Amino acid sequence: MATMITSDCINCGACEPECPNNAISQGEEIYVIDPLLCTECVGFHDYEACAAVCPVDCCVTDPNNIENEEILIARAKDLHTDIQFGEGFESRFRKKEAEKPEQAERLSPPEPTDRKTASSPVLSVSDQKAKPVFPQAAAAKPASKQPPSKPQVPEPKIVRPQKHFPGEVSTSFQEALLQFERQSPLTRTLPRILVFLAQPFLGALPPQEKKDLERAVQNPICFSTAGATGLNVLVNMVFYPLIFMIVAAGAKGFDFLFSQGVNVYILLGFLLGFLEGVYRLREGIFHTKPVNEMTFPCALYGIPLSYAVRPFLSRQTGLIGSTPVPVDGFYERGFIEKLERERRYGNVYTIEDWGDAYFLRVEFPRKVPDIGLPIKAELPKEMPDYDYDLLLRDGHFIVRGRCVDEKVRKITSSVGAFPPEFVTVIPLKDKVEGFSHRFENKLLEVLLLKESKRRGGESGHL
Repeated sequence: MATMITSDCINCGACEPECPNNAISQGEEIYVIDPLLCTECVGFHDYEACAAVCPVDCCVTDPNNIENEEILIARAKDLHTDIQFGEGFESRFRKKEAEKPEQAERLSPPEPTDRKTASSPVLSVSDQKAKPVFPQAAAAKPASKQPPSKPQVPEPKIVRPQKHFPGEVSTSFQEALLQFERQSPLTRTLPRILVFLAQPFLGALPPQEKKDLERAVQNPICFSTAGATGLNVLVNMVFYPLIFMIVAAGAKGFDFLFSQGVNVYILLGFLLGFLEGVYRLREGIFHTKPVNEMTFPCALYGIPLSYAVRPFLSRQTGLIGSTPVPVDGFYERGFIEKLERERRYGNVYTIEDWGDAYFLRVEFPRKVPDIGLPIKAELPKEMPDYDYDLLLRDGHFIVRGRCVDEKVRKITSSVGAFPPEFVTVIPLKDKVEGFSHRFENKLLEVLLLKESKRRGGESGHL
């Protein structure tokens, strides 16, 4: 029976890349599933991938298109001629059938382990229910007869020599990093004083903006995420009553501010600020988390405030590009994390302007997705290291990543959201004439030297 998408679809797009047959596409109003391509993930998963990631449960069975397992696996073989589906292919039909013998096995009597046990009569299911089971008897139950699995010996990691590319300086990355200090307008005295005075209101910003601002200021006394949030909580317990008083004066007249009735609005504003503060500091109040592990949410007006100050922050903090925030949806069995998928497309990176240089961090894929193919047992859980190439050309820095493992690369052309390689092109505002890089633990770090600093460095160590 093919799967269909109902009118409850919110067009989040979470289902499209999860389909192994590319059967899902954007329709005129909502996403649609082509019934001629849908196999209900038979051969790939023992569940339907689109239904697993759908946040509103709108991927349901089409009652007008009933198909059995034989039809679905035959269609999967026609669509994926390069994949050999064995007899034990994944299927939710087989998953339901496998649950029945497991239940029967739990009800079956224990097998005898020695002569003494073998000579005793076998109790029926009803007798077992009537007779109490003691821990000694439970311990005597033999283990499963499945042959012991061979211990997997981890393959030794291959230490690849550091690559060198055209335009790269001869100095090592660590030495080049020591010659540069992060610079931004917020590291100067006057901007730091202004940020310090604005802390009570800047603490209302969302967590990411506060972290970027804290990193740019580089002085916890002038600005810190925890301190700014705490000051903002206190200020809001005064700010919200003032807002309520202004609203009451606008509705009932200015004279209402001098009456006893205004006390109700002051109390409501204070309670709103207090409850909001408890919610924002809940991790420390109820879960006793240390400050460095807490997440400090924004105030009620934090989102509008972030849109107002974001252009200013982007110029002052030096943050040019950052990691996108994907929609994670629900975490079901076999669910492919969206952040890991973005890594496979080369979209997870941050680039900062340090004044004399750009600092780039690119995260490479870390985990092999739970694709549910028959050969998944042969694949490692951790993604093998990618090969990569770096190129500086025409005011752009280009990062090319390529999966070189043959077992993993073999399946990339047949599974959605799993490209075998990616190309990330990063535009640079200032001219860059050289760079230095380091690639460790699936993290690429690049220091891009601007033209002025590069020329000055040629007379020094660089």
